[in-house]
Amino acid sequence: MPIHKIAHKLALTFTMALSGPVFAACVNSLILDAPDERFRLQEGTAIDKRTGLMWLRCALGQQWSDTQNTCTANFDFASKYDWNGALAVANGYTAQGYADWRLPNKNELSSIVDRACSGPAINGKVFTGTLNGGYWTSTPWRREAGKAWHVDFTTGTLIGRESDAQFGVYLVRDQ
Repeated sequence: MPIHKIAHKLALTFTMALSGPVFAACVNSLILDAPDERFRLQEGTAIDKRTGLMWLRCALGQQWSDTQNTCTANFDFASKYDWNGALAVANGYTAQGYADWRLPNKNELSSIVDRACSGPAINGKVFTGTLNGGYWTSTPWRREAGKAWHVDFTTGTLIGRESDAQFGVYLVRDQ
């Protein structure tokens, strides 16, 4: 194995070991935006019954493990991308028998935020590998060239950021 692949695997393993999985802290007195029953789970996907969208349950850099019922490291893919890299890797991505996965737009990615939770602000039973931090959307930031929207799942905030920043990637498809 080439040395750069070994170094990438070690770096990704170290990063994932340090950062997660992280389990959300949800406020019991608040109504959940994304409760378990909103999703139909099958293998590594989650179908959102409210929006009709199918999500990969793991971000790129992770893969679904049926035996562990969680996301584990996937060394075939990076865990973070700049915006153009995120768009490129999503184009034609194949997983779970589908070849039409794509980067979600800002409204789609925001739809899985659970504002009753933080650290990360998402349903951790459905999206088990979500780490605190940003995840790209396909939506460019119209106010200023060279920026795009991402959701910071630490708090669930939608933020415009320079397109060369490095963020995670969740993929979605229409059913």
